[in-house]
Order: sequence, then structure tokens, then C-alpha cells
Amino acid sequence: ISQRNQHQHVGNVLEVREQQQPQRRSLNKIQTIQKGTEAREQITPSKLPKEGTMKKSIRALSLSFLIIIGMGLGTYSRAQDVPAEAMKSCGGGKCISEDLTADLNVSLYSQYIWRGLELSRDSFVIFPTMTIAYKGFAVNLWADLDTRFAGTANKEFKLQETDVTVSYSNSYEPWKLNYTLGWILYDYQPVSGNADGTITDTKNQEVFLTLGLNTLLKPTFSVYNEIEVGQAWYFNLALSHSFAVYKDWSLDVGGWVSYLYDHSGADFDNFHDGNISAGLKIPINSYLSIKPNIQYSFALSSDAAQRIRDNSEALFHHRQDNFVYGGIIIDLAI
Repeated sequence: ISQRNQHQHVGNVLEVREQQQPQRRSLNKIQTIQKGTEAREQITPSKLPKEGTMKKSIRALSLSFLIIIGMGLGTYSRAQDVPAEAMKSCGGGKCISEDLTADLNVSLYSQYIWRGLELSRDSFVIFPTMTIAYKGFAVNLWADLDTRFAGTANKEFKLQETDVTVSYSNSYEPWKLNYTLGWILYDYQPVSGNADGTITDTKNQEVFLTLGLNTLLKPTFSVYNEIEVGQAWYFNLALSHSFAVYKDWSLDVGGWVSYLYDHSGADFDNFHDGNISAGLKIPINSYLSIKPNIQYSFALSSDAAQRIRDNSEALFHHRQDNFVYGGIIIDLAI
């Protein structure tokens, strides 16, 4: 679900896209990768007990949202971003991008954390991404380059994942509402073949909807539905805010809470991961900016903590459910 660095989405849905990039993968990514890995065990349903109902979940999610508002934290949405420069034509209360725009972005990170799950360890990861947008429509390419991938025998440099996102974004100014609809194709490289010499297909698909309000703390609510590998829903509720610190520099802070409803083999119905982030955006010129960024990911429930620890144990032979990671984000908007 992708997004560009600090460029205002057609309605600010993605004001801080780049900080979400390391999180933006499909719901059953870890299960899909493990299908092609003989040396790693899958997370079993017995380790992921089902808790709660959807009705209770919605009430609890609303409570968490109010708590985060009180904290004044920010967030980052996972939908496509459209640079602010493209927003030139408004009519009937709607604004759409009239110009063809392009955005190139590279995030250099200490770790790949996806929706609370640890997907790299003791390696430097690179996330190059490119977005082309026109009249609200956008196509995004995203990749994960792991400089010391644990899935290879000698922990070699590896292109582990390539994603394609197609989306449409717009806004309705009278309500200060912005929205993004999108489809994502995920393609993960298998780390090994099967015993019979075949290679398991590691592609997956997801559709999503993001709604945002152009108000204080820019609240956004995103829903992701997996449509190929399994039956799962991921809900994300987020806030963000930028503080002017020096000339055109800004301190961008954010946070989100999430809920996972997954019945595709590993039963899970509970709050999943939360994330807090802070970054200093430094414009170099009207096109280029850099942003040192730090994030903290943590489990929101005992079930989620168990799931996240089981994932780390299966992939990296250690148990951990919270992570501090960060890096530098370089963004070029044309």
C-alpha cells in the first residue's frame, strides 16, 4: 500500500507515506514466505488463540483511537500518495490531480518490520520505490533489498520482494474528506524450493480503502482485505502531525493502532500492532528532501505478542515482540 515522502496526498491521506513503507506488506506475507522454506516452521493456529468478537473489537478500537488522540501522536497511511503540486483543479467540491507527476524514494533502514512482524535481522535493508500519478490515478513500484538476507545459506544480498500498487485518490473539500481505493500485487522471492524440486508460488493480492480527514492530527482509517492466499482483514487507525522547527524543516510525529481478523489457517481475532515514529524532514530544494526517522513497533495484545514472538523464533531463532528501528529516507518529487 504505497505513498511518498511527506507529499500531501489528494487530501492528506498519506502525509507521511515513507515511514509506512517498511510496514506495507500483505496480510499473510510471513506464511507465504515460509511455504517455500524447508528450514523454517509455520506459525500454528494453536499458538494464535482466537479472542473477542467483531462488535467488541470495534468498541475497543474506538477507545484506542481516543487515547491516541489524547497523546497527540501522528500516523502514516498505506495508500497511494499524490504530490501536492498535482492538485490544481477543483470543482463541485472535489479536487483531482491535473498534472503528470513522478516521485522517487529510497528508504535506508536498519530493519524490515511489517505490521509488527520482524522480517529481517542483523542486516541493512533498502526500500526503493517509484510512483507515477495523473488525475488522481497512481501506479507504484516498491522493492525490498536485503543486504544480508537470512534466508540464504551465506546471508547474501537479495532482492526479496517486489510490489505493484494501482490506486485512485481524491477528496471532497466540503467534508474535509479524502479517500484512496487501491489494489496491490505482492511478489516475494522464495528462499528455497520444495522437496520435490518445485517452487511454491509466493504471489499474493490485496485490496484496500483509506479514508482521511483534513483536520487536527489528520486522522486516517485504512482497511486491507487479502483476496488470494487467505481470508484476512487488517484495520489501521492512525494520526499524524508536523511541527515547524527551523525555516522549512519539520518534525513529523505519528502513531497507529491496528486490528487483525485472520481465519486463513492461523486463527487470529484481536488487536495486533502499534507503532510510534518521529522524523526530521529536511528539504534540500523544491524537489529533494531527506528525513532521518526512528520508529518503535510493539504488540497491542497478548495474542499479538505471542504471534510476533513465534514469527521471530521461526525465522531468526529468537523471541521478541517489540522493535526499535530507523534510518534515512531520501525523496525526489518531480
